Amino acid sequence: MKLGVLWYISMNTEIKRALIIDDDEDYRNLIVRKLHRSFPDIIINEIDPLSDEMPDESFCWDNIDFIILDYNLRLDYTGLDWFKRFKTVDLPATILLTAKGSEELAVKAMKLGIDDYIVKEHFDNEKLTESIQECVLNKYEERRKLHELTKQSNVFKKSNFIHKLKLITDKKDVDHHLLLINPVSYLQIGQQKGINHQDSYIKYISDRVHDYLSSKNISYNIFIYREEYIAVILEATSCKRYIDDICKLFQDENYSIGQFKYSCTVNIGVISPQALEAKELDKSDFELLSIALVLCNSIKSDKNTQVCNYGDINIQDSQPTDGATSFSESLQSFNIENAIKDGRISANYQPWVYILSDDKAVIKNIYDVRIEFIDVKGNIISQNILVKLLNDAYAKRIVDKWVIRNAVCLLKDFSKTKDKNNIKLAVKITLSSITDPLFISWLRELLIDAKLANNCLLIEIDAAQLIRDPNDHEHLVETIGIEFQIKFILSGIFDIDTYYQARKFHIFDYVKLNINNLTYGIPRDPLRKLVNDIKHDGAKIVAVNVSNAEMLTMATEFDVEYMHGYLIGKPNIDVISDSEGDLYCVI
Repeated sequence: MKLGVLWYISMNTEIKRALIIDDDEDYRNLIVRKLHRSFPDIIINEIDPLSDEMPDESFCWDNIDFIILDYNLRLDYTGLDWFKRFKTVDLPATILLTAKGSEELAVKAMKLGIDDYIVKEHFDNEKLTESIQECVLNKYEERRKLHELTKQSNVFKKSNFIHKLKLITDKKDVDHHLLLINPVSYLQIGQQKGINHQDSYIKYISDRVHDYLSSKNISYNIFIYREEYIAVILEATSCKRYIDDICKLFQDENYSIGQFKYSCTVNIGVISPQALEAKELDKSDFELLSIALVLCNSIKSDKNTQVCNYGDINIQDSQPTDGATSFSESLQSFNIENAIKDGRISANYQPWVYILSDDKAVIKNIYDVRIEFIDVKGNIISQNILVKLLNDAYAKRIVDKWVIRNAVCLLKDFSKTKDKNNIKLAVKITLSSITDPLFISWLRELLIDAKLANNCLLIEIDAAQLIRDPNDHEHLVETIGIEFQIKFILSGIFDIDTYYQARKFHIFDYVKLNINNLTYGIPRDPLRKLVNDIKHDGAKIVAVNVSNAEMLTMATEFDVEYMHGYLIGKPNIDVISDSEGDLYCVI
C-alpha cells in the first residue's frame, strides 16, 4: 500500500467498525486476530449465519466501515445471493471470501458490486489489510463523488429553480435573489466557432459559478436560460459580496478554444424582493426572468457597468451611470408612440423551415415577425416583454398596429415580385386587441386597402390569453378569420395540459411547440400522444426554439412540419425605417 493512500485514509476516513459473516467459528477468530493487528482500536461484529439472524434492509449500516463475507454459508443461499438482496441499499465496502478460487465467480462478484475477492487458501494478514484499506478508500471516494453529483444535479434541476423563483413573489421571501448572468463573449464565440462551442462556453461559466457558490456554504439553484444566460437563485440576506466575487472571478479569466482565447467577463442583472414595489409582488416567474433579461441587455450598452440592480442605482462600488438606472423608472418614462415616431423600433424575421419534404416549390416561405423597441437610453425592450410588463390595452394596441401595418407593407412589396404567392408572415397579436371592435375595423380597412392575397398573413395567439378569455375566440372566426381567410397560430404551449385546454376552440391551423420546455422531464408517450392529437385536429406543428442538435433530433423524431430557432436559421430580413418614414427590407 502506498504511503500517500494510507495518509489520505488516516486524514479523511477512519476505520472503526467491521462486520464478519462466516459460518466457521475458527475462521472468524482468525480474521478477528488479524484485524486487531492492523487496526488495534477496531470494533468487530460477528454473525454466524447458522445461528444468528442475517442482516436485512432494516439493518443500520451507518457505523460499519467494511464487511468480510463468506461465500459458502451452508444455507440454501450463498453469501453472494445475500449480497444481491441489497440492490437499493448502499452497503459498506464488501470483501468476499471463498475456499476455492474461481475466475468465473470473481467476475460475477465484481459485476454485482463486490469490492474485492480473496481466496482463503491465499489469505494472509498483509493482503487482507491492503484489501480493506483500498476498498474503504474507494467506497469513501465513490460516496463523495455520488454526493457531489447528486448535489450538483439538484442545483441544476429546472423544477427546483422554478420552485425557488416562485418564493420571491408567492411568499415574498426576502432572502431569495434572482441573478441573471450574461457571459459577454457568447455571441462572438457562436459567430466564430459555432453552437457547440457556445454550449461548452456556457457550461464552463455555469460550472465555475457552481464551484464558487458551493464553497460558500449557501443554498442556490442554477438554470440555463435561453441557452445564453445563467440564471441563479441565491438564498442569502444580502447578495452584494457574492456578486462582487463572481464579477472578480471572471474579470481576468479566459476561455480557450485551440489557440483562441475569449473573455469570461460577465454582466449580471439582479432582482431582490426588497427592490420590488408592493404592486409588483404578483409578477410571475416568467416576468421576473424577463425583467432580468432587460437588465442584462441594458448593461450591454454601457461598458462601464457590469451589474444592474432592479429598483436601485448600482450595487457595484463604481460610479453609477445612466445605463444602470432602474428599469422600472425606464418603463414608466417609456413612450411607445415617441419611440415609433423617432424610429427607435426595428423588426426581424425568423424563417420557418419546412422539413417533411424536399419539394420546396410548393411550400410557402413563412417568417415570424418580431419587433424590438429602444428606449432613450439605448436599452432594448422586446415585444413580448413590453406588452407583459406594461399590461396596458392601449399600449398593446399600438404595438399590435405597428407590427401588422409593417407586415402588410412588406407583403405589398412582395406582391409586386415573383414571390407574391410564395411568402407568409406570422405576427403575434394580443387577444385584447384583435377582439376590440375598433381594432377590427382598423384592420379590415388596412387589409382591404392592401389587396393582399388570401392566406399570406398569419396571426399568432397566446394560449394563456385564450384560456383566460374563452369567449373571445368567436370574434376571431366570425370577423377577419372568415372574411380575409386569415390563418391562426396557437403558441405558448409550455406544458401538455395547456393545449388540451385551448383545443376546444378548433380555430388553429398551426400550433407552436417549444421543444425545449416540453421535453424537459415529460415521458415520450404523453408527448407523442400530444403531437398525434394536434395532427388529428388538423393543425400543422412548428417546433420553436430549436437551439441545439438534441432539440433538432427530438423535433425530427416527432415528425413536426416546421422548425425554427437558432440552429435552424437566424433572422435574415431586417425592416428599416428611412428618413421619410417609409419602410424597405434588406434580405
